Amino acid sequence: MDRVVLREALRAGARMAGRDVVRLPLPEPVRASAAATGELAHVAASRGRTRVLVGVTRHEQLAGVAAELRALGARPHALTTIGVLSATVPSGASLAAALRDDPRVAYIERDRVLRVAQDPFDTIDPATGIKFTWAFDDVHAAEALFAAGGGSSRMVAVVDTGLDVSHPEFADRVARTFDTGTRRTDVTDTVGHGTFVAGLIAAVDGNGVGGKGVAGTTRIVAVNAEEPCEDGSRGCFTVGDLVRGIEFSMRSGARVINMSLAGESFTRSQARALESAFFNDVLPVAASGNNAERAQNPNPLEFPAAALGGIRGGRGIGLSVAATTPNGGHAGFSTHNDFVSLAAPGASGGTCEFGVFSTLPRNPLTDWDRSGSCSRILVDASGARFAYGEGTSFAAPIASGIAALVWQVERRLASEQVAEVLTRSARQTIGGGWNEFTGSGIVDGQAASALARAYDVTPPRARAKALRRPGNRVKIAVARSRDRTEAGRELAGRVTYGLLASPDGTTAGLQVLVSRRSRPFTALVRLRGRRPNLFLGTACDRNGNCDFKRLGRFRRR
Repeated sequence: MDRVVLREALRAGARMAGRDVVRLPLPEPVRASAAATGELAHVAASRGRTRVLVGVTRHEQLAGVAAELRALGARPHALTTIGVLSATVPSGASLAAALRDDPRVAYIERDRVLRVAQDPFDTIDPATGIKFTWAFDDVHAAEALFAAGGGSSRMVAVVDTGLDVSHPEFADRVARTFDTGTRRTDVTDTVGHGTFVAGLIAAVDGNGVGGKGVAGTTRIVAVNAEEPCEDGSRGCFTVGDLVRGIEFSMRSGARVINMSLAGESFTRSQARALESAFFNDVLPVAASGNNAERAQNPNPLEFPAAALGGIRGGRGIGLSVAATTPNGGHAGFSTHNDFVSLAAPGASGGTCEFGVFSTLPRNPLTDWDRSGSCSRILVDASGARFAYGEGTSFAAPIASGIAALVWQVERRLASEQVAEVLTRSARQTIGGGWNEFTGSGIVDGQAASALARAYDVTPPRARAKALRRPGNRVKIAVARSRDRTEAGRELAGRVTYGLLASPDGTTAGLQVLVSRRSRPFTALVRLRGRRPNLFLGTACDRNGNCDFKRLGRFRRR
């Protein structure tokens, strides 16, 4: 709840300042904090060209650290929202020596590699009679589309291998495109994965073989973050490209970010990027992974999904999505753990049958076209291509599309509230309650839309006052608040109280001083620094709806 309170206060301050994007609050400076991680040793051991991510301790220090990197022969790119510099340095050892003891540097880490979370397979011969749109029907997308009026104004970003923007299924559905490597708009998809994922969200209904996206007229932001893998195969991403794609998505106005990719390590730059999404009220959705049954080290934790879902069904900052079969069972390959939020269609339940159906690029060299694939590729009269596929990569976008529709049904929901609506309304097919295989159950667009209409989005009214005391102290009293709701909606209840303080007098400098008190309280606070201190009393209900009472600024004497 602390992050919710701070997030809402920072967003309010950003609106007053006329800023569209909230910068991630960064940690306070700690001298030589980079040396606290094992990553620095790995960087220092590299004497050749090394791709790195350098996190600063304060946003204002980006320019100075960038100058140090340029002096080492690098061309750094600043990710200003999260305070990170991406660069390829001539020597990792030289970089470590130059910045090891720099107090401006919070950490130095390798720019690690992730992969698409999928091995594509086809499904069926149309003669079997199985509907192309079984996955669409399984999540009750038609009912959600009706409730949302046919689509959502909340754009969905697809950070993936690109998109075939010429495919007829994406007519008028693509808002923006961006290639993280070239920094240009050409997002040609040579792998096919990104085009397949995007089709599950936004494919136009009624103009092709039979596929249609669950989110109707919702537009997408297509980000190509892919680059060749070290072994020459396709479908790899670096952390730097991923976080650059996340930042571009946020700045483009996307409110849901789909990441059908995974890796077994989690870096501090990934953490900053995902936290930044949360602080900007953006919902990140990721595939849980496809390695539950592999021979060596089966069922590992895979990221970013494992960093998004809450523990055993609790609240997280996003959604980790597992894959299910047409009969509601969990897919054997689907990674399962304590962080799976929910599930969506993504598997056949047999050999190659009954996978989900979506779009392919015109390029005939995709993963679906490779030798040994059991994919059946279908081509319509216009030459547009379609196929079936299996993987949690294809479950995640179905959840992302339904999330966008839910947000359209109730636009006042915060990002983590959208996630809670989806998990609370999910249809459980394995036992009761939460489990590690399907999380809270299969996403259900009809039930989620109904819950969104009933969900309490009204905060209690915060009541507090501040009184100057002798010396450099302020007495703050936060008074009891009664929770409120609207007619016909549930009442969240369970009000908690807190106090935010900013020693520099700005909302950007706010920090949580007191939090999650179940009762009103009085606090005697000592003023800090030389600038006027700003105080806000807070009251939040169980749904995370918060109100703030501005208590004024007080300067040390």
